[in-house]
Amino acid sequence: MSAIIEVFDEAAEAYENVGVPFFKPIGEALVAAARVVPGERALDAGCGTGAVLLPLAEAVGLAGQVTGIDLAPGMVARAAAAATGLPQVTVRLGDAQAPDFPDGSFDLVTSGLVLFFLPDPPAALTAYRKLLKPGGRVAVSSFARYDPRYPQAMRVLSGFADDPPPPRTLHPMFESAESLRSAVVAAGFAAATVSEVAVRSDFRDAAHVYEWIGSHGGRQLISRIPPDRRAAAIATLASELEHPLEFETHIRIVVGA
Repeated sequence: MSAIIEVFDEAAEAYENVGVPFFKPIGEALVAAARVVPGERALDAGCGTGAVLLPLAEAVGLAGQVTGIDLAPGMVARAAAAATGLPQVTVRLGDAQAPDFPDGSFDLVTSGLVLFFLPDPPAALTAYRKLLKPGGRVAVSSFARYDPRYPQAMRVLSGFADDPPPPRTLHPMFESAESLRSAVVAAGFAAATVSEVAVRSDFRDAAHVYEWIGSHGGRQLISRIPPDRRAAAIATLASELEHPLEFETHIRIVVGA
């Protein structure tokens, strides 16, 4: 877990800041699916730079309250800066696996593209359930399908890296919409609904793809490519990826109540 925190801390400055809107539209879709009511109290677990946090703050309004937590100091700093002028928002260091708040503190807990990084995703869902008031909701997102060119790009870049990280092994709950729905129900929610959204990412060229991969969790791989191999890595990407460089990524959103 500490390695992941370090990766995202290092990526914080570039995260969602390289000209490819990705996490923002996913965060907006998550908040829309959560059917937020003005005045609600919400926790965003693993808030990153604010992709869910900021539309959530807008949805609860000045009468509500949103708390964002993240274990990467760089992410917390950027989210706090983005929330300047929003008195209903608090951002602080905190663990999305086991948020440290009293039971029954919130009407809603959100977690955008975070659960699969955690050591024990089902336990995290159970922790979120305890944090909710009676009738409260959880809304989380995870990847459904990558554009085939994304894993292709990662394979290409792995060939240029020193000791590339192994592919991430996901908990079985992320295998399908049904397994994700079942995991939320098993955490203590009466019912759960799953929807899917698609996000298109447009890139200028292979160098832009390389920059984008290094701006999020893919930095774990990019950081292991020595500077003297980067030009060759980008040239190989350019020759092997099908053009135009428009990736379509499908995201699952599950809401439990």
